[in-house]
Amino acid sequence: MKIHTYSEIVMSVKNIHEVVKIYTKTLGWSILWQGNGSNTQIDFWDLPSECETEEYLLNFHGLEYGQIRLIEFKNVSQKIIRPAGQTWDTGGILDIDLRTSNIEETANQLSELGWHAYSKTVTQTMGPFMVEEVLLKGHDEVVIALVHRSNPPHPNPFHLEGVTSNVYLSAMIVRDLLVATHFFVNQLGFTSHNEIEFKTDEPSANMFGMPKNLSNIVNVKLNIVGPNETRDGLLDLVEMDGLEGEDFSGNACPPNRGILMYRFPVENIQKYYDFVFKNGINPVREVMEIEVFPIGKIKTFAVQSPDGVWVEFFQRM
Repeated sequence: MKIHTYSEIVMSVKNIHEVVKIYTKTLGWSILWQGNGSNTQIDFWDLPSECETEEYLLNFHGLEYGQIRLIEFKNVSQKIIRPAGQTWDTGGILDIDLRTSNIEETANQLSELGWHAYSKTVTQTMGPFMVEEVLLKGHDEVVIALVHRSNPPHPNPFHLEGVTSNVYLSAMIVRDLLVATHFFVNQLGFTSHNEIEFKTDEPSANMFGMPKNLSNIVNVKLNIVGPNETRDGLLDLVEMDGLEGEDFSGNACPPNRGILMYRFPVENIQKYYDFVFKNGINPVREVMEIEVFPIGKIKTFAVQSPDGVWVEFFQRM
């Protein structure tokens, strides 16, 4: 029984042909596969039989994890997962994180396409690192965090200008950090890689877009968790102690639009399913055999976190 780093972050989008241009032409990703999804996948999600999907699987320089799957659902009603969402609103997935060699240039490119930032780019200390970061919201209320680590500099293995990574981190805003951590670490068997708390010394601009006079009052607490495989491809559980907003947990399921789910490959899926069930999780979908292109036939099951995040685990057949 082994959990691997997420292979995919799945996004549900309204206009897939327009969206795919953003990730390929602007952000430098490649199309690995495109086509219609399988009927067995529709059945697994318990959607109407007339529902169909058009999909693109996007890859960053051959990396097999941290890929993006875009799905346009057809012939089915949908809602936005995080409508008019603020960064402190809980429920679902807040963002995907991409590294960039020039944060202002990449942010400006997205701004020209209609994306808007919650704040100006800010520089802050995150544990042992000094990072520049900005969060921008665009299509289907999807948020991308652009990150540039200035000290110590992060390697740029492909020697790229602009975006330099796949999805290496993804954040969720949670109601209770202890409860969320228990779910991912104690019940799903993930590893806790880092725990950080921070607030500014004086009122100041911040990447979350909260008023300056709250930045030194609100305590941002986060745990970075994930399979014990790589320090890339992790999940960032974030609680903002002192801010209360909307809760979108009830929206975070197929076919609703936005950042929809994570997909984790596992070894010995039935044993892992039994492990999860014994740890007190009632999966929202039991183990089924379905087809997901271009992977092929898989065995898969799904769970939802206390904040509604949909997580699928699968094994190739």
